[in-house]
Amino acid sequence: MMLAAGLSSEDGWPDRLRRGCLWLFAFVPAVLLFSRTGAEIMIAAIDLSFLAVVIARRRFAVFAVPVVAVLIVLWFYLMAVNAPLAYPDTWRVFQRGFFWLRFWCLFAAVVFWLFRDARDFERLAIVWGATLAFCIIDGLVQGFFGVSLSGRSVFAAQRLTGPLDRPNIGRFTAFLFYPAVAAYLLARETTLDRRRIAVLAAGMLLAIFFIVFTAERGTTLLALATFFGALVLLMIYMPKMRWPGIILIVLSIVITYATIWYSARLQIRVAPSLGVARDFWKSEYGELILIAISVWRQQPITGVGLGNFDLVCEAIQHDLIWGCLRHPHNIYLEWLAEAGTIGLAGFLAFVAMVAALVLPCLRLRKRQPLAVALVIACPVLTLFPLVPGQSFFSNWPAMLWWSSLSLTCAVAVHLRTRAQG
Repeated sequence: MMLAAGLSSEDGWPDRLRRGCLWLFAFVPAVLLFSRTGAEIMIAAIDLSFLAVVIARRRFAVFAVPVVAVLIVLWFYLMAVNAPLAYPDTWRVFQRGFFWLRFWCLFAAVVFWLFRDARDFERLAIVWGATLAFCIIDGLVQGFFGVSLSGRSVFAAQRLTGPLDRPNIGRFTAFLFYPAVAAYLLARETTLDRRRIAVLAAGMLLAIFFIVFTAERGTTLLALATFFGALVLLMIYMPKMRWPGIILIVLSIVITYATIWYSARLQIRVAPSLGVARDFWKSEYGELILIAISVWRQQPITGVGLGNFDLVCEAIQHDLIWGCLRHPHNIYLEWLAEAGTIGLAGFLAFVAMVAALVLPCLRLRKRQPLAVALVIACPVLTLFPLVPGQSFFSNWPAMLWWSSLSLTCAVAVHLRTRAQG
């Protein structure tokens, strides 16, 4: 992991470029709230700056790091195999596949270049925290009064949007909140006192309440799983955290239950959820799984091509209850159907590389237990396979997904680098 220290320690113009790009990355979520194009431009600037430093300083070893190398191989596969063999729209597949390079490049830049020391993580955590505070306040106003401070109304009388034009503010909050806390803990955990830990715990409970309050069912499950996972790890490795951990778990369950019980808007979401649980395979999600398998069978090895899911679905399905959607709403099924068995195998290899990156942090649990617990638990948000989600390749959710996972891995790398050095 000394590669991270080597790239980020370049002085002169590379360091000035790195610091500028760090601030760009810090403000990507804030810009993403209002302008996808603006966020795309910022990510492109980070990518190009990173490549410029790598080429100028001949730091090509970063591309040989397994977690990066597997993404590069996947990208070449999408361009050289998946796109040429795709149907019925090859050009759309080429476009999606080509521009996917901006995300593996962003991942490499964030994990191995942008952060030099703990102060960099603290700065980013403060910016992300301020962004999330605005989102939570805006969303709470919307939930209690029907219209947010940014002028948005409740989506379909059920789901909150906050300042967004879509009902995904809960996912936005969860995906950014936990990695931001991990980054803050990396910088500050050794100086935390009981008062600050209590404030941090209260903030996490507030985030749980808000995510439940947004009425996003899958995101609520992910947020609770991440929170519980981090607490369980702390309780295992820090005996003095067992009772506080139990109390926090009980409080989060009570908050979740009470929020649903006292909100008529949330109770509207309960009946459909119970219906899905009672007869999953006749639900929209069960039908999507079956459709994804049907689409995959058309070209099981190489896939039908990125973005072609709905076109192939419409060509082969005629008796659907819920109709053909744009994507399977599950990143693993999306890889399987659109990139084939080879593509899914490559993505699973990337997941394994992420696990190999973060799991060794367990050895550091005595040094920074809170940060380690979150770093181990955070990938649940982005990699858990059993919860419906957004498209892996669409720009808005992809920017959110890669920002969250990249920061988590960056914290893991610097925890390990600090231990080695």
